[in-house]
Amino acid sequence: MSAQDIADRAGLSVTLVRRLLRTAGQEQARNIARTTAEAVLGITVPARQEPRAPGLISSTEASQLLADLARAGWPAPALARRLGVNSRTIPEVREKRPRLSLDLALRIRRLHRELISLDPVSQGIRPADAARVRTAAARHAAKA
Repeated sequence: MSAQDIADRAGLSVTLVRRLLRTAGQEQARNIARTTAEAVLGITVPARQEPRAPGLISSTEASQLLADLARAGWPAPALARRLGVNSRTIPEVREKRPRLSLDLALRIRRLHRELISLDPVSQGIRPADAARVRTAAARHAAKA
């Protein structure tokens, strides 16, 4: 669990949880209020899900594949729906996320193979949305 997950479940600030999680070498031990300790210690750990493909890998290939789809006119929300992820994940992977799960990378590769030869407009994407995405992708490629 991340510090943010713990904070959300305990109803505490993420800063406080991060302070609690620091190792002894990073900061001297401080007195912790009993209610805070009970809030953190009372959290039930969620059941661990077995990943379909374990591990993290570089996002370079997935980033290039998503950029190809953008140049073809596929908007991020449509790709996110097909991948089963948040629509903000697509631009993150395409632009700045250094690593991603192997499972997501494989799904992106499969989706690219499936969609790259198709016209987005023929698949239900509005022509204006496809044109906007193509223009943004061309602008982004010119900057890079």
